[in-house]
Amino acid sequence: MQIQNSLDWQAVHAELRTQLGQLPYNPDLRRMLNNISNMVSELSQAEVEARRISKMSYTDTKVLQINEAINHLEKLLLIAKLMA
Repeated sequence: MQIQNSLDWQAVHAELRTQLGQLPYNPDLRRMLNNISNMVSELSQAEVEARRISKMSYTDTKVLQINEAINHLEKLLLIAKLMA
């Protein structure tokens, strides 16, 4: 799963939340998901600024960081599923 902008986050968040719900309670994974949500909030603010200055490449690094975090969380979720 990846996002292209902050609007894509809602669908990805719902899917990750569903996967987390299928596992035994793990506060660390939930905290990671919340941290990614905070990163997306920062991205949203950066997108507003990028539209204001007409330079959408301004958000590329934030999107890349978020996608890496999502990928890492997906791998951890897979490991947790295999251990359960």
